[in-house]
Amino acid sequence: MLLSFGWSLPVAAQTCLLTLDGTVKDAHDQSPMQEVSIFITETGIERWTDGHGRFSFENLCPGTYHALVQHIGCPSERVLVELLKDTTLSLTLEHHENMLHEVDVHAKHEYAINEQSLSMLILDNSAAKSLAASVSGIAGVSMLGNGTDIGLPVVHGLSGNRLTLVNNGVVHTGQQWGADHAPEIDLNSAREVSVVSGAAGMRYPGTHMGGIVILESGQIPFDPHIHGKIRSIAESNGLGGTINGQLYQGFETLQWRVGGTLKQFGDRHAPTYFLNNTGTRQSHANAELRKQWNNTLEWEGKYNYFSAEYGIMRGSHIGNLTDLQSAFSREVPFFTDSVFSYEIEAPRQRVRHHQLKSGLKKHMELGTLEWHIAGQRNQRREYDVRRSGRSVIPALSLLQYSIQNEVLFSNEWLETGYQFLGRNNWNLPETGIIPLLPNYTAFTNGAFLALDRSFDHYELEFGTRYDYSFRYISKLSNSVPRVPVYYDDNYHNFSALGRISTNLGTKWQLLAESSLRQRPPEINEMYSFGLHQGVSGIEEGNLELRQETGLKSTLQLRGKVNDKLHLDVRGYTHFFDGYIYLQPQQALRLTIRGAFPVFTYEQCNARLLGGDAVIKYEISERLNVESSWGYIHGQNTTQNLPLNFMPPLNVQNTFDYEVAQWKNWRNVNLSILHRYTAQQWNWSSSLDLIEPPESYHIFDLHISATLKVVNYKPQFRMGIENIFNTSYRDYLNRQRYFANDLGRNFTLSWVQNF
Repeated sequence: MLLSFGWSLPVAAQTCLLTLDGTVKDAHDQSPMQEVSIFITETGIERWTDGHGRFSFENLCPGTYHALVQHIGCPSERVLVELLKDTTLSLTLEHHENMLHEVDVHAKHEYAINEQSLSMLILDNSAAKSLAASVSGIAGVSMLGNGTDIGLPVVHGLSGNRLTLVNNGVVHTGQQWGADHAPEIDLNSAREVSVVSGAAGMRYPGTHMGGIVILESGQIPFDPHIHGKIRSIAESNGLGGTINGQLYQGFETLQWRVGGTLKQFGDRHAPTYFLNNTGTRQSHANAELRKQWNNTLEWEGKYNYFSAEYGIMRGSHIGNLTDLQSAFSREVPFFTDSVFSYEIEAPRQRVRHHQLKSGLKKHMELGTLEWHIAGQRNQRREYDVRRSGRSVIPALSLLQYSIQNEVLFSNEWLETGYQFLGRNNWNLPETGIIPLLPNYTAFTNGAFLALDRSFDHYELEFGTRYDYSFRYISKLSNSVPRVPVYYDDNYHNFSALGRISTNLGTKWQLLAESSLRQRPPEINEMYSFGLHQGVSGIEEGNLELRQETGLKSTLQLRGKVNDKLHLDVRGYTHFFDGYIYLQPQQALRLTIRGAFPVFTYEQCNARLLGGDAVIKYEISERLNVESSWGYIHGQNTTQNLPLNFMPPLNVQNTFDYEVAQWKNWRNVNLSILHRYTAQQWNWSSSLDLIEPPESYHIFDLHISATLKVVNYKPQFRMGIENIFNTSYRDYLNRQRYFANDLGRNFTLSWVQNF
């Protein structure tokens, strides 16, 4: 929700006879909004907007007041009012949902036509979820999982190194090469999460073949008083919860914000058995400071800390080949019992990530000049089940330092800049075994140009980017005797994008986009060799891999069939020259650490054909129905075989019933969510270890409301996930080889602004 306001101050006596009135309108079409709650904290008085969006307070004394503005489907926000005379407010509310924005042909589009985002309200309700799980509710976005809390976002079938994650303007660099490596980002530190494309995306280093996921903390509201928010959620599945707190203060020239998150869960359970050793412990912190001088110079400093320990289901690590083959067909996995525990034992992961950013912004007549520098430190330890008490010694220990330095210039139609990104990655010698990845140093120098111009009913975008990458690799040979081997890699990467959007009448928008991107093979794709316990398999790199090139074309149409029916449809094709993929081998390998499947990196030409759609129908003022669809068909055109690990057809239907007031409750919302995931029929027995799981239906129920209490407006949310305790396995979850997904889960969350 975005609040903007202005006020006029006609003459009035300095007595307790002052009036505060105003209107509330929709930010997109400027239509009046009714049943919006405006609550003045200092007086305890509440007013509701009428059918014309108007409200009024009378008999107020001169002074400073905090107006709490609430509406169904929007997070709570505060407006600071200096009431010295009769005052009129003009408020606009923005429903920042995860699908459609209204069409306004009279001004430049505030949001790109193909930008989708999660609102603050959705983020409040997702406090206990991972980043990947939260964004998977967006059309065209899925999650590649490896258990209960570990997941990577998948955008149009692409994830990992093909997807760029941007946290507070800094490209996230960690160990995201692994399918079991969740992004080291605290979702609760973000005010908005968006999945975007377009020419503006060229400003970020990285390949972003699948798009860009951007997390922003947002502006700190102007208010010289200290305010904050507490968010908490408790869950029955895992008997754990999450609590997050934030404090902020916003003076005219100085603003600050601090926050933190604690999360702990024990063993999760499937519908009929415990998933032993699937707990998690997390602790995160963030801080932000902003300073302005003379309205022309700004400085910002940001720090983010992420700490997590994940348990890996014990039943995914098998001791011999016979048991491994048996595990694929067992109804109940190995090492499963009915004893609940918060203990996290091997196999497990421990991750620590630090991000520090500083930046200057200079506003000039020609445009804005920016300089940013950011450093990141990432340490990952993975503990395997090892004999002779060696399970406490990590089997994988990686330490990575990275630095990003950039100079940017932008104005209304142009953005350009130069960037440097450097990384050092070391294997710490505490493992006592041959490392999965080699030591390496990588440098990337890049420059970009993005143009955005509007002509009448058309908006044109063009962007291009060039990166030169150099890598120095040091590793031990794969064969015995082990001797040091050194490699030098360098790549020239080019990207370009063109896009045109236009208004079709007053209710429809049409977008066409085409992009060319190149990606060098990553270190793990070329040089990995050994057991990767997080995916319960052996991974082998391929030195013969070449640069990957992708050409993507998109056509999107959105708008309103009528005042009640909204539609957003998108189709795309994505052709690859040298598509790199992880190929499961039919042979299983027995090691001193157990029996594991083998995966090798291979390359082919490929084609992705896909589409997604979002339909929203307003049955009445209180009842809304929203349906989102997504499907991708991936094909290895070199061998005429399907591509593995592509999301199958998925459908998500949401039924929302809203009531502005019920007894002492405000903004009451009843939501029923239905998810359908089809069986992946584009499949070949030569590409996977077992057949894809069957299709399934999942139902969730959530009720949220705000309690009317003097001076406080706590928001509560109760929910039941997987209402019918359905047993199912998700094709994109690697743990499907061994166990079912999660069973029924009761949730209770609370949000308090102060």
